[in-house]
Amino acid sequence: MEIKTVKDLGEFACIKKISKNFIYNPKLVKLGSGDDGAVYTVPEGFDQVISTDTMVEGIHFLKSTMSPSDVGYRICTVNFSDMAAMGALPTGIVFSLALPDDLPVNWLEFCYDGIREACKKYNVNILGGDITGSKQGVVLTGTVVGIVKKDSYITRSGAKEGDIVFVTGTVGDSAAGLISLLHNCENDYLKKRHTRPEPQIEWGQYFSEVGVNSLNDISDGLSRELNEIAAASNVVIQIDSTKIPISKETCEISEKLGKNSLELALDGGEDYELVGTASKEIWKKIKLKKGITAIGTVKKGIKSSVEILYKGKIKKVAAKGYDHFIKNDLYK
Repeated sequence: MEIKTVKDLGEFACIKKISKNFIYNPKLVKLGSGDDGAVYTVPEGFDQVISTDTMVEGIHFLKSTMSPSDVGYRICTVNFSDMAAMGALPTGIVFSLALPDDLPVNWLEFCYDGIREACKKYNVNILGGDITGSKQGVVLTGTVVGIVKKDSYITRSGAKEGDIVFVTGTVGDSAAGLISLLHNCENDYLKKRHTRPEPQIEWGQYFSEVGVNSLNDISDGLSRELNEIAAASNVVIQIDSTKIPISKETCEISEKLGKNSLELALDGGEDYELVGTASKEIWKKIKLKKGITAIGTVKKGIKSSVEILYKGKIKKVAAKGYDHFIKNDLYK
């Protein structure tokens, strides 16, 4: 019988087929995949950080716009990005996959090619996982562990009055990339920003070293991440619309397709850049680095909120980033 789908191959043969080239940093692993659990070590002087994230077919990715290796790479990005937002270094990851029985075996193999590519690039060990069936498309969950120097992790709750609000890279690119793919207006730069976003691990570690006050990764949209920092820190964050870094590619595709580039930057999400706040003293140091932009300041307020200076007027910024249970017309 010709083997075409994961049902033809079976669960345990599928696991055997993908279980190779998993360890990229052996000094942190005592026992890898193959048993009921993996055993890993944490160096002395470090705290351990753990996080998990899920990607669901039809919600987080479409097979029509993303290759299986892109999907594999991206499930790593979304998890590694959470480590970056804590100022931590990802060291190991496990995966739980729910697969429809008619899924081609080569889709699974190509997906793990993307996973291995990302883990090799960022020196993260694949410590094992699980495969089960799904009645409604592919579901991938990654659980990542990382390390950060003892007591130097960064939270959302540390923003202080007078802080400078900053963002790395450009925002809105991933949303613009998805829109361009959906409208058959492919742009290589934007496509890559959507299908192969990169976690800002080096930035996160640098921010931990210099002591920024708060940090968040831009997964669900800049507006939502800023509101999370404001709420956790009980402050008012005020940003300037003209300071938000938006790429020329996003501006061009927005104009071509009748979209608002500022809306994509605020509400699009999935850029996996970092947004945070730093004291003025620390900002004097980090602003000398390329790829970082000051977009606002932190103020004291009676109630936490985010405000934006837009065309000479101050407006409230709602947390309109991606929410799984609220309809979003941004990509129409």
